[in-house]
Amino acid sequence: TCLLCPCPQLTAYWTPPPSCPRRVCCCEASSKMPLCISSIFRDAKTTCIFFGTILVIYYFIMDIFLYRRFKTINIVEDSKPGPAEESFSSFTHLSVKALMNDHTSQYIINPSAEYFDQITKFSTTFSFVTPNMISITHLILGLVSGKFIASENLYDRRVGVVIFEIRSWLDSFDGVVYRSQSGTHLQFQSVKSTTGYYVDIICDALGGVFLCFGILFYLWKRFDPYKQELPSWNKNQELSLKPGIPTNGQTQSRETYSKKHLFWKVFCYGMCLACAGKFWDLTVADFTDIFQKPLSDPKTSLLQNELCHSTTTVILFYLWRLLEGQALLQYILIPIIIDKIWEFLNYTQYVLLFVIVALYVTCLIYIHHLRTLLNL
Repeated sequence: TCLLCPCPQLTAYWTPPPSCPRRVCCCEASSKMPLCISSIFRDAKTTCIFFGTILVIYYFIMDIFLYRRFKTINIVEDSKPGPAEESFSSFTHLSVKALMNDHTSQYIINPSAEYFDQITKFSTTFSFVTPNMISITHLILGLVSGKFIASENLYDRRVGVVIFEIRSWLDSFDGVVYRSQSGTHLQFQSVKSTTGYYVDIICDALGGVFLCFGILFYLWKRFDPYKQELPSWNKNQELSLKPGIPTNGQTQSRETYSKKHLFWKVFCYGMCLACAGKFWDLTVADFTDIFQKPLSDPKTSLLQNELCHSTTTVILFYLWRLLEGQALLQYILIPIIIDKIWEFLNYTQYVLLFVIVALYVTCLIYIHHLRTLLNL
């Protein structure tokens, strides 16, 4: 048991995770890379820049296609479910939720989950597997990911990021299974009348909590003021000393912070995750009620379609794509990979929360304006 841990029941997070995933995925794999590949991926920063550039270009191109099609459709009709034999596309059956979804989920996670189910027929072959079972599974993976991220070994933390991405994929896959089993294929909207909706919400929230605790425990160990380090030998200091005076070197000063200070840093980002997730969900529900509700009056229906495609609406949709909860989870995984989590938390501590709250307040004002125009 760790005597320094304020919560002895959570001591398991402080114990090192298994080293076999690290050896297989990181240490041994990198040593077996061909020379041309290893030169490109010579360090984490270069690798992240390489893949980050590719992803940004990919997201930008996909966004162009997405919004070009969005301008040509009526979202009331397009958001309806499709036939079971229809293949998934990121550009069809658009709904408010799909348009406000983060880029990684919209263009990578959701398509791969949909195609996996289409190819393997998982939801029909294994019909006994319910969406709630999948939600519980990705909850467990979130716990395992947090344990790896709490490790002092950078390779362990990177393995934790991979596990968390698998958790995110399963988070999307439970929705695929639900839509397939409920006969709402390709209809992307939250069904709050079901128990599964709340199970999924709770599992998502706990997954974020496990991630934050993993980061917190890592920072506690990194900045532990009681942690002992070996003294470092300083040649210049030794030469400056008078002969005959023995020395064992000098212990360099190490940056330390209190547990309360570190907890507050992580708590602030956790609040950003919670606010972004909740505000996004409320905003999606409001915009869905406004833009996806069939109206009997032709003139009002035409105005509804025009407002849905207005520049203000598109900008607000896009800002939520960048700031919703799942997007923030993806953002924090990047500094974990490149070992810059402390710097990231410092830069985003208060600014990010302010931006999220400001965006939500702006949406509330705009939603009130829309309801007034449409007499809703």
